[in-house]
Amino acid sequence: MATTAKVAFFKNEFVVELDDGRHLEQSDLQALANDLYRAGVHANNIEYEWRPGHRMITAGQQVALRAALRHQEKKYQGLSIAA
Repeated sequence: MATTAKVAFFKNEFVVELDDGRHLEQSDLQALANDLYRAGVHANNIEYEWRPGHRMITAGQQVALRAALRHQEKKYQGLSIAA
């Protein structure tokens, strides 16, 4: 079963709550995608949420994060096939 992530944006950082209780914080989308991949999150298992006091994640940021995570998935999938 894949891990689900809820992503919010607070004080110029992406704050992630995973369904297993872990939390991640990252200011860079590429680094966040790498962290999410290592945590077992797939691109289609990301939810974006807004909370009072937080900024909403823009559509561009949402697309960029999913694309970066898909890139991680394909990059490492190719390595496992080659092995």
